Amino acid sequence: MRFLYSLSLLLLMPVALGWLMWRSLRQTGHSDRLGERLGSSPLLSGSPLIWLHGASVGEIRALAPLVKAVHQRHPQHTLLVTSFSATGRHQAQALFGGRALIALLPYDLPFCVNRWLKCVKPTLGIIMETEVWPNLFAACTRRGVPLLMVSARLSPRALARYRRFPRLMRRALQQVAVIAAQSQGDADGFRQLGALPERISVGGNLKFDLQFSDNLLSEGQALRASLLPAATVIVAGSTRENEEPLVLQAYQALLAKEPDCVLVLAPRHPERGAAVAELAKAAGLVARRRSAGRAPLKAGQVLVLDTLGELTHFYAAADMAFVGGSLVPLGGHNLLEPAALGLPVLAGPHLDNVTDIAELLRAAGGLISVADAAALGQAFIWLTSNAVTRKRVGQAAQQSVIANRGTLLRTLELVEKQLARR
Repeated sequence: MRFLYSLSLLLLMPVALGWLMWRSLRQTGHSDRLGERLGSSPLLSGSPLIWLHGASVGEIRALAPLVKAVHQRHPQHTLLVTSFSATGRHQAQALFGGRALIALLPYDLPFCVNRWLKCVKPTLGIIMETEVWPNLFAACTRRGVPLLMVSARLSPRALARYRRFPRLMRRALQQVAVIAAQSQGDADGFRQLGALPERISVGGNLKFDLQFSDNLLSEGQALRASLLPAATVIVAGSTRENEEPLVLQAYQALLAKEPDCVLVLAPRHPERGAAVAELAKAAGLVARRRSAGRAPLKAGQVLVLDTLGELTHFYAAADMAFVGGSLVPLGGHNLLEPAALGLPVLAGPHLDNVTDIAELLRAAGGLISVADAAALGQAFIWLTSNAVTRKRVGQAAQQSVIANRGTLLRTLELVEKQLARR
C-alpha cells in the first residue's frame, strides 16, 4: 500500500509542486522553497535536535507555548519547527525565529524524507494535531526517531477520509510512539484507524494553553484608538468563500439599528482580500483593505484584513468576534483565541472541527451559536446594545479557557520521557 501511495505522489509531484509554488506566491508574495520541499535542511549546529511540526498557521500558533517551554528546558537542543504551508512557515518565522530553525516539511516521498532525515537527524519528532505522512513516519521508525502526536484530533470528516485507506493508516499510526488525543472521542477514532491502544492517551487540547505577549492588550487598544474609533468593533475572523456575504448581511442589519460600528473582516486566506473588499462594496458598504493604508475607519465602514499575523491584535482591539468556517459547512476555525482575550464568541452551526471546544464554551455561556445570517445580525444587535451582557459573555468565554489549561504540562512530561530514553 505504501508503494502505491508513493507511486501516486510521484506521479502527482509536478502538479503538486506547481500548485504549492502558486499558492505560496499568492499567500506570502514569495515563491515556494523548492529545496526544502525536496528534503534540504537549514544549516544545523551539530547539537541534538528536537523537531516540531504544525500543518499550517493555526497549528503553528498552538505550538507556541510548547516551543517556548522546550526551548527553556532543553537549551542544549536545537529546535526545528516545520510546516507544510508557506503561510505556516511565515508564521513560524515570526513566532520562533529567535528560538528555532524554520523550514517547510519535505514532500512525503522516500527520497525526499530520507534526504531530510539524514541531514536533520532529530532526537524526537513532535506532530501537532493530526498530520499523517506514511513515508516520513516509516523513515523515522527505521532511524529510531520516536514520534509524538500531541493535541491529536480526528474530526468526523478526517476520520471518514482516513478510513478509505485502512492498511496505510494503520501501518503509519502504529509507528507513532505516543498519541496524546484531545478527547476520548478522538482517542476512539485513532483506535478505529488501527493505532495501538497502549500508545493512546487523552491529554487535552494544547490550544487552551495559548500564551499572548505581555503587551498584546495595550497594542490592541492602541490599534483601536488609531484605526477603529467607532463605539463598537466587530471582528469576523477566518471567514471563508460564500460566508463573507452572510457576515456582511448581518452587519448591515446591525447598522440599521446601531450605526456607530465598524467591521473588521479577516478572510482565512488573505490573498482573497481584494475579492472580499469588492463583495463589501457591491453590498453598498465603504470598504478598505488593510494593506492599502492605515487611515482611521469611520462608523459603518469595513476593513478587510488581508495581511498576515495581525488577526490576534485585531481581536485584542474588538468588542466581539465571529469565527468563520462555521456559517458554511467547513467545520469552524479557532474559537479559543478570541475567547482567551475575553470576547463574546459567535459562530455558525458547522463546528465539526472544534466540537469539544464549542461544547465547553457553550456550556460556560461564552459561545453564541447562530443558525444563519439573520440570527447573526440579531446577535450583533443584542450584544452591541447590551454592554453588561457583552462583558458577561466574554468573561465566561475567558474563564472557560483558563479552567481547561494544563495540557502543556502533560505534553512536556511525554517529551521528557521520550528524551530520557535516548
